[in-house]
Amino acid sequence: MRAATIIVVVSSRFAVVGAYGSGKTILTEALEHLTGLPRTQGSPMREPIGGEGVSIHNWTEGQVLQLTVNRYAERIAGEAALPEGFFSDGSVLHEWIYAKLRLVAGSYPGTDHPLDSRYRDPVTRAYEQVADEIGLLAKRHVARGAYQAFLHLPIEFELAENNRPINETFRKLSDELLLPALEESGVPVHTVAGSLEQRLEQVLEITGVEPLITVAEAVKKTQNA
Repeated sequence: MRAATIIVVVSSRFAVVGAYGSGKTILTEALEHLTGLPRTQGSPMREPIGGEGVSIHNWTEGQVLQLTVNRYAERIAGEAALPEGFFSDGSVLHEWIYAKLRLVAGSYPGTDHPLDSRYRDPVTRAYEQVADEIGLLAKRHVARGAYQAFLHLPIEFELAENNRPINETFRKLSDELLLPALEESGVPVHTVAGSLEQRLEQVLEITGVEPLITVAEAVKKTQNA
C-alpha cells in the first residue's frame, strides 16, 4: 500500500500597522504585486448606518462604536477567507485604538497629553469601557495566532492638506497606544521605514516571502494602478 502523502500548507500572515497616513495602504498594495500574497482590509470608516452624509467630526459615540464593530467583523471575515496568507492593511487592533482615542480626545486633540492623564466625564468613561471590551476581543484574536508578525510603519510623512480627518496629534497619540499593545501581544514587531522601495526590500528580508517580480516593477504597478 502506498504511503499517504502529507501536504503541509505554510500560511504567511502579516499585519502592516501604524498611524493613519503612515503608508499602510500603498505598501500592502505594492506587496500584493511583489509577492502575489493577497491584501486584506476592512471597509473605510466613513459613514455609519443611519449617519449617511454626516461629517466624521460629528459622529455620535454610538456611531463610532458601530463602525468599530463593523470593521472588526470585516477584518475577521477577510482574514479567514485567506487561509494561505495575506498582508493586512492594518490589524484588528486598529479600530479599538481609533475608537478609544476618538471617544476620549476627539479627532483633533488640542494637546499631546497622554490618554491616561485626560479627564473623562461619566458618559465618556462608559463609552470608553465599551470600546475597551471590543479591544479585548481584538487582543484575543491576535493571541490566537492571527498574525505571524507586525510590520510597523513609523510616522515619517505629514498628512496631505486635503486628507485630514484627524490631526497630527491624533496620529502621535494613536501610535503611543498601538506600540505597547503590539509589544504586549507577544507577536514579533518589526519597524519598516523609508521610501516605498526601501520598505518593500525590508519586508522581503523580514518575512522571507519570495518575490514574483522586482521591487521596481512592483512600485511601478502600484503607482500606475
